[in-house]
Amino acid sequence: MCVAGTSSAVHVYEFQPKGQQSDSYLLYSKNLTLPPLDALTFCVRLRFYFLWEVSGFLQVSDDSSGNLVPTIQAGECCRHRNLCEVLLEVNLNYIRVTLANFRRYHFLKNRLRALTWHHLCVTYGEGVTVSYLDGAEQDRHPYELNQNITGNHAKVGAWDKASSYSGQLSQVNLWSRALTKQEVAALAECRQSSQGNLIAWEGPWETLGNVSLTEEPIDKLCQEASGTDYFVFTDFTAPAAFQVCEGLGGYVPTPESRGEYETIVQAVDKYLKNNGRQCKPFWAGITDNQEEGVWTLVKHMSKLEPPWAVDEPDGSNLENCAVVEGPLKMADARCDEQQCVVCAVPRRPVWKLLGACERYHRNTHFVALQDPNEGFLFRGYSDYRIVREGSDWLWWDWRNKQTVATLSSGVNGVPIGRQDWRLTRPMCGQSEGETRRLLLTPCPADFFSCDDASCIRLYQRCDLKFDCRDKSDESGCQLVRFPPIYRLDLPPVVNNRNNESSPLPVTVHVIIESADVDTPSMHMHVNLNVSMTWQEARLDFLNLNEDYTLNRYVSAELSKGGSLVFVVMRVGAPSPWLINKSYVLVTAPTDPTGPNCPLSRQRSEATPSPDGMIGCGTRDCDPARQGIHTVQCVCRS
Repeated sequence: MCVAGTSSAVHVYEFQPKGQQSDSYLLYSKNLTLPPLDALTFCVRLRFYFLWEVSGFLQVSDDSSGNLVPTIQAGECCRHRNLCEVLLEVNLNYIRVTLANFRRYHFLKNRLRALTWHHLCVTYGEGVTVSYLDGAEQDRHPYELNQNITGNHAKVGAWDKASSYSGQLSQVNLWSRALTKQEVAALAECRQSSQGNLIAWEGPWETLGNVSLTEEPIDKLCQEASGTDYFVFTDFTAPAAFQVCEGLGGYVPTPESRGEYETIVQAVDKYLKNNGRQCKPFWAGITDNQEEGVWTLVKHMSKLEPPWAVDEPDGSNLENCAVVEGPLKMADARCDEQQCVVCAVPRRPVWKLLGACERYHRNTHFVALQDPNEGFLFRGYSDYRIVREGSDWLWWDWRNKQTVATLSSGVNGVPIGRQDWRLTRPMCGQSEGETRRLLLTPCPADFFSCDDASCIRLYQRCDLKFDCRDKSDESGCQLVRFPPIYRLDLPPVVNNRNNESSPLPVTVHVIIESADVDTPSMHMHVNLNVSMTWQEARLDFLNLNEDYTLNRYVSAELSKGGSLVFVVMRVGAPSPWLINKSYVLVTAPTDPTGPNCPLSRQRSEATPSPDGMIGCGTRDCDPARQGIHTVQCVCRS
């Protein structure tokens, strides 16, 4: 929250709002002479529209020698690193900081979001570089520069046409000391407003090119990221409304006060004012499907006493959904009626298009928007848009003016979730005209995306009960995948990069579970539990659950892997025992290396399973994909 006295307006400069690259920038027109610096802090509040291969937005240079030498840059790295003293490269999930001959990646715990204000700071002092995003420390690296930083030329915005910035900038400041984390947090949260003592945002600045100036309340910049977006759709049944709103990462709101109702009506009017359509009444996010007369919120399944209109509800068990007719006026309605729906979605979730074989992350990231003229669409962080044309959805490359793929259907008419797109240009080894399944999802890390784009926790995937509304979480629950070439007569390669044959280390663990001697017949009965473990890097382990009892797999499904034959020789006996030929594969947590590794590289560890089933354990992985195979043996003489 912004404290009293900080709600005054600040300068906000906008660069290239249409995304057409140009050499547009601000030039610090005040006489600038940076003293030799052994510590500094650079902070900026930014809201980007588009990202390019090089998105530069700050450059401090030194031309005292007659040549313009960049000493501080924010955006991409300096093209002539030997001339640069301080560099900042910004990307979706990292910034790269270069101080003289020191360069390190600072990885962001949360990715930058398009059309959302972020506060970014980098400090250097006492031999440590620290990065902050929205007041929270992201990363740090120690290094002694052994030289000072100078500069007398400051430029904000494009370095040149190819290295330009598209978006808004505000509160660009440079200090000659390293701010504390408390000071950075106070700036990010608008609890403090401070001008840099070397470069101050109050200027003066000279504008060149496609740059415009507006005044914005500072609290708007600070609070935007925590707001709510509203999307309006017409002619939806209640079940479709609940599904689409959940798939968008939000819910169908139920206004319980006049203020909440007015907020929703303003969102509706803003969208529909240009096409003359009406959107009253609209669906409320409640139902009494479970028990007649007991109304519950669909979002939380908690009970609610709705503010009914006069003589409502009146539909008995025929009307199990509700619509909003006015402030504090609801009425029950049939769930299969076609009504307007308003989806309330937390501000600007990051949408990702997966399965597109794109090289750059910026080309797979989108933001959902609703334009009064264009309607509902997904605008990419760089070259792409997903827009509606007639009854079809187009994945549109607006920079090259060509369609990438088309979708003739969607989840209730919306292109979210897993959909089969028809390619209009080659992609991922497929030809034009072929169909490719793509996933457009807002789900963050450690979540599984249902086919309708709604999100569930990753541990709920393949847990033998339906958690997705469309039940897609229990589909495709394959646990073991064999490579195209898997020879039973060849052992796994033992981490040998030279492709040379090496002995396969195998560990044998024998447990004598019971033994008895039949004296009259001179027979001994022994029950042995024999486990063999080895490193198996040829298999991929998929969809593993932390609860290993859920990862059960019939051993017959692994027939491709062959069977094991154990031969135990009896001392002094003329022939060996031939015993159990089956084996099982079981995984359990061992020495995890991190929670965010690909599912195809999960660690597995075996434990005995006499019923011939396979169990798999943790989702944490080991780069070697260590598979440990266990053989259950029962030996009798």
